[in-house]
Amino acid sequence: MMKTMRMVVLVLLICSLIPGCAGMSDQGRTKAEGTAIGAVAGGLLGLVIGGEKGAAIGAAAGAGLGFLVGNEVAKRKQAYANTEDFLDAEIASTQEFNKTAIAYNKQLTKEIASLEKESTSLRAKYDKGKVDKKALAAKKNDLEKQLADNAKLEKTLSEELEVQNAILAQERKDRPADDKYIARLEKEVNTLQKNLETLRDGSTQLASIDQRLSV
Repeated sequence: MMKTMRMVVLVLLICSLIPGCAGMSDQGRTKAEGTAIGAVAGGLLGLVIGGEKGAAIGAAAGAGLGFLVGNEVAKRKQAYANTEDFLDAEIASTQEFNKTAIAYNKQLTKEIASLEKESTSLRAKYDKGKVDKKALAAKKNDLEKQLADNAKLEKTLSEELEVQNAILAQERKDRPADDKYIARLEKEVNTLQKNLETLRDGSTQLASIDQRLSV
């Protein structure tokens, strides 16, 4: 179950490289932002794959890829027939982030329910002398890995949320108050915020379970 959730984290980390820089005010800034976000996402991806060494490799690769993505975004912005096309693309991108985050959070909810039962039972057995510290330590290790995965995903969603909020702030200045594109993007951004909050709540619950297993 945890392996499945880690694959979801990977999907979101990779997806974060694509829309990261859309909506900035000029090509140069778009490239710079693309490089920075690419480096962060690449580093997180490297951590999932290969620990600290993987993080260093991932960050280096991510920086290069981020620049390419930023350059591509700049080209696409030039090619847009109008701002509506750009906003449509950002809406679709945010929808994909939300779909993946929702799937992850649903799986996390199931995992937490299972861990609550397991940890309560395990702690009771330990207190009665039926299991040793190794059993608690093994479960804590699983929990801590899950918390680490949650932290990576939280960072990815937070960065995407920041980008989309910047797009909204920029586009609101030039579009009508009742603009349908802004309304649609706002809806997706609000959903993304809720998904992020749900993830953070899940992490809080996991941390509580982890504390229960401390000896």
